Amino acid sequence: MMRLPNSVMEGFAVIVGEIIATPYLTGQAALFGYLTGFFLLAAGNIINDYFDRDVDAINEPRRPLPSGSVSLTQTISFAIILCSLGIFFAAQTGIWTSILAAISLVVMMVYNSRLKKTGLPGNALVSLNVAVPFVYGGLVVGNLPWALLIFATLAFISNLGREVVKGIVDVAGDKVKGIRSVAVRMGNTYAAKQGAAWFLVAVALSVLPLGLGLVSNYYIPLVIICDVGFVLTSYSIVTNPTSLNAKRNKKYVLAWMLFGLLAFVVGTL
Repeated sequence: MMRLPNSVMEGFAVIVGEIIATPYLTGQAALFGYLTGFFLLAAGNIINDYFDRDVDAINEPRRPLPSGSVSLTQTISFAIILCSLGIFFAAQTGIWTSILAAISLVVMMVYNSRLKKTGLPGNALVSLNVAVPFVYGGLVVGNLPWALLIFATLAFISNLGREVVKGIVDVAGDKVKGIRSVAVRMGNTYAAKQGAAWFLVAVALSVLPLGLGLVSNYYIPLVIICDVGFVLTSYSIVTNPTSLNAKRNKKYVLAWMLFGLLAFVVGTL
């Protein structure tokens, strides 16, 4: 339920934000930043499972809640514990990080309880929370350079494409629950094209940091892997916009995003 790979990556994203923002990163800032990102995303994933339990009963019946392996009470209790841990570690690094962590938590709640059914606006809200960890990392160390803000924007755009593609996977359950995803409203083919378009926008914008002199040439090899991956994923999903292929490619997108993270880290060291 915690989606450990995603939660680990979220914590790492905060550290990436810190590294981009300062050459003098302390162990305490890295630890508290990582734990805040890890616990809050883990909590958000569990909150998502709670509100999506009826949809998951159709789309993912083997998940813990629809399969009956955990109860609603256990789910709520675990989410509260993780939220508390995330806010606690955020409070260790200052008032602004505490405020941003609290806002992110509220956004997660509002999205899962009310805005998920809106489709693309809901996808944008999820993607905003993917971009926030990088800004959060800058706040932890007290600096928000342009390189960091550009990378947060790239993370937002690429994840928006991923959210649109994910909608292809969940069409059956989304239709039953009235979730107006791009795939439900416009069909799989249109959703695949829109998702691919967001990926390609991110690829086009990935040259900005280098062009503006915000990163070194060490940025180039890793960002090429990231960009080629996004181009291949775009081609794959447009030529085969099926649920099975979308499910496969949404996992690949996480790998391309990881290479993007590493590119910025190496390029700003």
